[in-house]
Amino acid sequence: MTKTYISADWILPMAGDDFAIADGAIVFENDKIIAVGKAKDLARHKETAQNVRDLTGFAVMPGLVNTHTHVAGAITKAMTEDVSGYGGAFKVALPLHEHYVRQEDIYLPGLLHAVEMLRTGTTTINECWWHQPESAKVIRDAGIRGVVAAEIREMDSSEAGFGNMERNWNRRMADEGIDEAIDLIENWHGKADGRITCRVAPDGPDRCTPKLLVELKELGDKYGVGLHAHTASIPGEAEFMLHNYGKRTIHFLNDLGLLGPGYVGAHCAFVDDSEIEVMRETGMHMAHTAYLVAKRGYYPPMEKIYKAGVSVALGSDWLSNDMWKVMRFAALIPRILSNNVGIRSGKDVLRMATIGGARALGMEDEIGSLEAGKKADIIAIDMRAAWFHPFRDEDLAANLVFNGNSTDVREVYVNGKHVVADGRMKDIDERKLIGEARAVAQSVWDRAAPLFAR
Repeated sequence: MTKTYISADWILPMAGDDFAIADGAIVFENDKIIAVGKAKDLARHKETAQNVRDLTGFAVMPGLVNTHTHVAGAITKAMTEDVSGYGGAFKVALPLHEHYVRQEDIYLPGLLHAVEMLRTGTTTINECWWHQPESAKVIRDAGIRGVVAAEIREMDSSEAGFGNMERNWNRRMADEGIDEAIDLIENWHGKADGRITCRVAPDGPDRCTPKLLVELKELGDKYGVGLHAHTASIPGEAEFMLHNYGKRTIHFLNDLGLLGPGYVGAHCAFVDDSEIEVMRETGMHMAHTAYLVAKRGYYPPMEKIYKAGVSVALGSDWLSNDMWKVMRFAALIPRILSNNVGIRSGKDVLRMATIGGARALGMEDEIGSLEAGKKADIIAIDMRAAWFHPFRDEDLAANLVFNGNSTDVREVYVNGKHVVADGRMKDIDERKLIGEARAVAQSVWDRAAPLFAR
């Protein structure tokens, strides 16, 4: 058994009545936390610990939980932010991935996306896309914790989008996705010392037939895993659902039996009042991609969603995986839209990014807070930078969310393993990886020259 003792100016458990423990400490053996509290009360552990860390000037908290990611999105970083109109993803990113990205192109750029997440404090991701065995390898090799799901679609997803009321359904694509989903669950679930688990991922209700959606729910039930799907995610989706099925997205999915505590719906940007009530009633979880949707020029009705009591966690989607940006936008944009500063506080979004994300993934008994018996997924933030000071301890949460930067994350442990030390990956040569990932991406971009010319 290897015991690690870490003391810090503040421990933020994200559990119990106290937001922060001043002059605190955390102790873990191998992958499990065994004690959290005042440093003076845990001093006995220091004598028997093989690893002792004095993080004076730091705040220590649970690793961040990102409930909606696509590591393959590294290949399209910064390509859609300045594309005019609602269709950046459909004009550039999705055609690129559907027609030019191959399975062998995923691993190295995906690993770089995982490095971005670890270095900015994310220790758990909820990942879906196609070519998911590659994403499972990314999770295994990066040292992050991840839920992986083959994203199953029944059409070329780049053909969806605003104004398109027709679909060219392709059952072969669905069958290939189902085969990949089964392969993932049977060969990757529980691997990498338990860091890898699986889900089933319908791409979206407008990209799968009703028959397929029911099949995927049954597949998840068969293996005892939840669902992860884009939900009310793009302009035109609600119009497509009404035109073809006479129901908006949330009602349609609920009537098919998909919604419930095991369902994570990404984005939920286009929901009305009646749908919000169903979201609350069913206990489904919303993966709020606060930074991504803002870049696209639209936003979910968060004031109503929060007021209704819907379970909301946070996700990055792709392109940028810095959860500090996501937290900040999750707090700020609803304030602007509602003219209500109190709609979400710094403490609120920190909880959404930790224990809230763990709860959405059904993993709250393992991760999301610093408590004895939970996994040692821990990050340490250097609070000695000028932008934090001077400050009162009472304002620690607001200071972290509104003044901190992702580069302030200096130490990261996942499953008790030290993966980021002094802000750098311990086992991955980041500069070398950047060059290798760039070469892979450049080959994709070269193949996709007709797309960019268009």
